[in-house]
Amino acid sequence: MSYLGNTKIGKMYLGNTEIAKAYLGGDLVFQNTPPVLIPYIRGGANGSYIDTGITADDTVRIIVWARNFNPGGVALFGSRVGGTDRTLLLVAPTDANTGRIRYDYGSTQFLSQDAFASLTNYHKYEVNGTQFLVDDTEVISATAATFSNNLNIHLFGCNTNGTHTDMGLPADICACQIYKGGVLVRDYTPFESPSVGFYDSVSETVFTNAGSGSLSYGTFNPSAYTPLEYIECNKQQYFDSGVYGSENINVFTKFRMTSTEKKYSRLFGCRNSGATVMCELMVGNEANANRYFYMRYSGASKTISTSAAQTGNDLVFTAVGNAFKLFKNNTSLGSATGSTGSFTTPYTMYIGASNQHGNEDLTYAFYGRINYISLDTQHAYTPAKKNNVAGLYDTYNDVFHPSESATPFIAGPALNS
Repeated sequence: MSYLGNTKIGKMYLGNTEIAKAYLGGDLVFQNTPPVLIPYIRGGANGSYIDTGITADDTVRIIVWARNFNPGGVALFGSRVGGTDRTLLLVAPTDANTGRIRYDYGSTQFLSQDAFASLTNYHKYEVNGTQFLVDDTEVISATAATFSNNLNIHLFGCNTNGTHTDMGLPADICACQIYKGGVLVRDYTPFESPSVGFYDSVSETVFTNAGSGSLSYGTFNPSAYTPLEYIECNKQQYFDSGVYGSENINVFTKFRMTSTEKKYSRLFGCRNSGATVMCELMVGNEANANRYFYMRYSGASKTISTSAAQTGNDLVFTAVGNAFKLFKNNTSLGSATGSTGSFTTPYTMYIGASNQHGNEDLTYAFYGRINYISLDTQHAYTPAKKNNVAGLYDTYNDVFHPSESATPFIAGPALNS
């Protein structure tokens, strides 16, 4: 049995029998009594992938239960002839764009800003004809196109005219189903023995790494914490992410300011003692304007937005490379281009405040809600409560982060409560 959070989403079968053993020809390829269940398989940028053996066309429907499908990644799955046609592709944000589904390139469709929260934790992603759905809610409707490319669909990347294109960032798949012409042709469940891969109950076949590198598997326990809609800060909470700021760090966060105090505060960041090398997001509600800065390198600060009266609104901020954007309700509030040049901050980045040359700055710490935040390519934080303590759970590294100050984070309502 596989799980999506605490919900059972599938069983392993050999024919009509739930399996304890599975054979391929005369070889024992799977044996567990009872089956040892693993929650996901992780694939990434080292050449590893799963070749589904199913070619793409306009009748294909794919359902993938995954987590950590984050900015910086390329494709969770895909198959395409080239850059302009006969394409079935689901990609994460990779540049200044927000994320997109490509369906024969009849239209490049963008993922709704409201769906950003679905890029952390476990979620259900589905491409069904011209529809793209997240957790059974349609977020994109693509332009219809009839096509067939005779190229197998790859998981953890894309088949580009017979050559595998890697993901840029690892993601975790805990189950996958593929339909073609309305017929279920693949029903994958992850396993770890004799090597990491998926067991397909339709073909009664095991699918292991078809590329170089290696696939890994997880022992993640999704019942170890309770997901929350958000956590709240009141300028007294923070934790050290352990990540150093640099010129190429990607950030992806949804937040809400709740204070009307006429003062800037910092959602995350760090800087050296001279404030000449810094990497932080400053949000403000000053008397003259409601301003948002993403500050980086040689003291340069960039105003992303001067839109007034944003307190109490959910905002989405992205930093990919040196391209910074701010959104409200799927509408851009502004953008900026940061400084260029190679740098690494001498101090690690705090979340909820800024690391001021080795010390937390709670005077200018964040006041508001944090809905999620992804930091660099290997940290994906979702608000959570563990042992009745609120904090951010790094679903990529399976680490829970409470506040390191004397004041704990304030827990919002349970997710989907």
